[in-house]
Amino acid sequence: MKNSHLIKALAYERLSEAKILCDNNKYDGAFYLAGYSVELMLKMKICQHFGVDNLFDEDSKDADKDSIASVRNAVKIHDIKRLLIFSGLKNKLDATKKNNIILMETHAYLIAGEKRCLWHEQVRYQPKGSQNPKHVQRLIELLPHNDGLLQWIEQS
Repeated sequence: MKNSHLIKALAYERLSEAKILCDNNKYDGAFYLAGYSVELMLKMKICQHFGVDNLFDEDSKDADKDSIASVRNAVKIHDIKRLLIFSGLKNKLDATKKNNIILMETHAYLIAGEKRCLWHEQVRYQPKGSQNPKHVQRLIELLPHNDGLLQWIEQS
């Protein structure tokens, strides 16, 4: 992923794949890919926030490669709550979701776990039937919505 545009395109591709899985009753995989699309969109925002297009390109020949590597290591995570902080969007999301029912509902399906996000990289190892089909279907409807989380991240 050499720039934020490619990361954004990949985020939407993963959401498209999630929809295909959901449409074929593969809700666990669909949930994982839907959350991964959010992770990617946040990483796109982090690239923009730090002003570094190649933040995730480990083969970069950038003169500041060592400096970028230290930032890369800090954000080479799969934790949506921490990525929201690194992107500079956590407080804004907390405030905005109070007035945006779509963000509020998305937050409830994806992020609002007590100790950690409902979505995390380990969900890919959960057994078949771990996800609520109606929640997954609704999440996949909400994410690309004009007032949805992916658009909100991109525009914030």
